[in-house]
Amino acid sequence: MTRYSALALVLLAAGSAQAAERTFDRTFTVTPGGSLIVDADAASVRVSGSDSNQVVVHMKFRGSDEELAKMTFDAVQKDGGVTVTMRRKEKGGWFNWGSWHSEGNIEVTVPTRYALDVRTGGGNIDVANTVGPVDAHTSGGDIAAKNLSGNVEVHTSGGGIHVDTVRGDVDADTSGGDVRVLGIDGKIKARTSGGSVRVSLVGANRGVVASTSGGDIELSLPRGASGNVEATTSGGDISSDLPLQTSSQKEGRLSGSLNGGGAPIEAHTSGGSIRLRAAN
Repeated sequence: MTRYSALALVLLAAGSAQAAERTFDRTFTVTPGGSLIVDADAASVRVSGSDSNQVVVHMKFRGSDEELAKMTFDAVQKDGGVTVTMRRKEKGGWFNWGSWHSEGNIEVTVPTRYALDVRTGGGNIDVANTVGPVDAHTSGGDIAAKNLSGNVEVHTSGGGIHVDTVRGDVDADTSGGDVRVLGIDGKIKARTSGGSVRVSLVGANRGVVASTSGGDIELSLPRGASGNVEATTSGGDISSDLPLQTSSQKEGRLSGSLNGGGAPIEAHTSGGSIRLRAAN
């Protein structure tokens, strides 16, 4: 073994010795129809619905002993629901020298009929299989939401968004990733400042808005959907597979109606192409 290899092993051992882990588990018996609140400084969060009358909370944090000493873990039942907290005791930014290796995870199972309010300062959010409104915000991760019934609002400042199979209105917004809002039976808003947008509607059109400053847009609509279309681009083409009754078409702009007109269908991009296609 060379002197450099021996030194590397010593450093790895020292780093491992400084790492510590804490877990936190709570189970609550609840009445379906309540709400879950998750409040985290920086943690990935996964919430899923199940056919039960329990809220099951599992939290895990890995970091140095110093970081663990600064963390607060809590889960309490009150006001018709459960509030889960993973936060630093001290105010200030999450990251500092030596904390780059810390990692937090929160996993919660709730009754199927439950409202969700999830907020984290730095991690992914994954929610699935619930009936009730969903409000999910992260400042630094991806968001996935699927198999939901209820209005869905998801926002991230630094990741992609994938929403799949929702019966309810969807409002999805990111500053730095692609947006996929698929299989939606409700009003749709899908926006990004740095990626592409793909939207597919099922059922009646209640209004669709898709916008991006840096990518393509694809809207998939039922052939029988009705609406007033307004599509604009500064850096690409516009095409439609749907029977659009065009009232105006010129370079970078298309407007008209589908099946007699109705709720607005808007697509706007500054750096890509737009395609309207008929759903399979």
